[in-house]
Amino acid sequence: MSTPGRLSGLLLPLFSLRSQTDFGIGDFGALDGLFGWMKAARQRLLMVLPLLPTAPGDPSPYSTRSAFGLNPLFIDLRQLPEFTASGGEAALSEEQRQQLAEARAAPRVRYDLVFPLKDAAFARAFDTFEAQHWAPQSERAKSFQKWRDAQGEWLESYALFTAISEQENRRPWWEWPEGLRTRQPQALAAKSQELERRVRYHAWLQWVAEQQWDAVREQAKARGVLLCGDEPFIIGQDSADCWAHPDILRRDARLGVPPDDFSATGQDWGLPYFDFAAMEKDDYAWLKKRAKKAASYYDLRRVDHAVGYFRQWIRDEQTPTGRFVPPDEESHKRLGEKHFRLLSEGAGIVAEDLGVIPPFVRHILANLQLPGYRVMRWERDDNTYRHPHQFPAVSLVTTGTHDTDTMVEWWEGARDDERQAAARAWPEMNGVPITREFTPEVHRGMLAAALNSGSDLCVLPWQDVLGTRDRINLPGSMSDSNWAYRISQNANELLTEPETKDAAQRLAWLTASARR
Repeated sequence: MSTPGRLSGLLLPLFSLRSQTDFGIGDFGALDGLFGWMKAARQRLLMVLPLLPTAPGDPSPYSTRSAFGLNPLFIDLRQLPEFTASGGEAALSEEQRQQLAEARAAPRVRYDLVFPLKDAAFARAFDTFEAQHWAPQSERAKSFQKWRDAQGEWLESYALFTAISEQENRRPWWEWPEGLRTRQPQALAAKSQELERRVRYHAWLQWVAEQQWDAVREQAKARGVLLCGDEPFIIGQDSADCWAHPDILRRDARLGVPPDDFSATGQDWGLPYFDFAAMEKDDYAWLKKRAKKAASYYDLRRVDHAVGYFRQWIRDEQTPTGRFVPPDEESHKRLGEKHFRLLSEGAGIVAEDLGVIPPFVRHILANLQLPGYRVMRWERDDNTYRHPHQFPAVSLVTTGTHDTDTMVEWWEGARDDERQAAARAWPEMNGVPITREFTPEVHRGMLAAALNSGSDLCVLPWQDVLGTRDRINLPGSMSDSNWAYRISQNANELLTEPETKDAAQRLAWLTASARR
């Protein structure tokens, strides 16, 4: 592949949206309002963070419990017939209504309120589904069963894993009774029968989520918006996939990154690693299934930690400081090219090639016509910034990522010589007074510099479009503000609120000027 053409769009997590009827977190129902704003602003791509199921109580979209499926937290309860039939919000207790009002009014996602509120609402809706549709089976129940049968192994493993995890008080699967831990067929069959209703509940939530996401895709298509998902490189240790596939998702060492200029010891992520040699024995069946499922959700996929498909840095008892697998550069090249040919077969992808990576990674991606990243502030040699008009067409330019400072924070925190160097390299800053202050002229110039770059794809974080300071995540920190950013306006009011209405007009003009 190359790119879908010269276009621009937004980076905005789904949990960050806001609507009058949400339960304190962005949901599928808020997206059509955003698509309307994007059409007015001439933006044709929406990049979201991973929508995969996460661990209960853990808000990080990268702490996934499955490489497949969708996070039920994003289900729009207003669109769920069984929620309405069970009384809707009127059926909430007085305490729950107070908690819901508090969650909706909060400036950030209050996961401590959101999780229990949505869990209770889903449980009541499922009770109604069972009572109304299950026996005798209605058309809606038959539709669910047909979908469930078509999903195959991933759904049954995920639903059973989640049900057992609940029964085991969320102890990690390697602490479960031996028969379940080692997936002995007789033990699994007995537990499946015992937990049949709860397994069906978790499968039902996935069905509801996918139905709503399918509707979102139709809305996006009608507005001319492409959807770009985010595909994490690896899955959490306590996940359905690690439990079901311990031969390819290995836990006898820990994944991380080697020492570099930012860390003398590297990073130990405490995650499993891929046994690519074992994957090859069945022709990468699991990896192909994951890629196919993701491709069914999105028009374009951001493949996280692209260098991991070339080489992995792991630590174990024998090498506590770490080693590469495979060990040599030629193997890295062969492996990476093979994997990215596989991942991009019949699908559009963007390779997240940020951080300290060997030059051959970008070279191979370029040969395969796969766009990598160009983060404006990082594209430089020492203190000489690269001319953005010379960025390769097959690339994605951006002013920042979900892990970085916002544009205004970076500008105001940079050294004077850095600001001056950037202004010299970015033609759109010509004539703009360069001071520490993030003025409207600086803001406009930086957006224009990204939009006018040579990269076919331009993705702008929502905060940078508005010139605000809100962070999505601060890497290496544990805080309730991580993964909790919410926009200030309701999504269906973005074209009437002055701040976002003006931003749409400004961005539309800049985008048209950049011929996107």
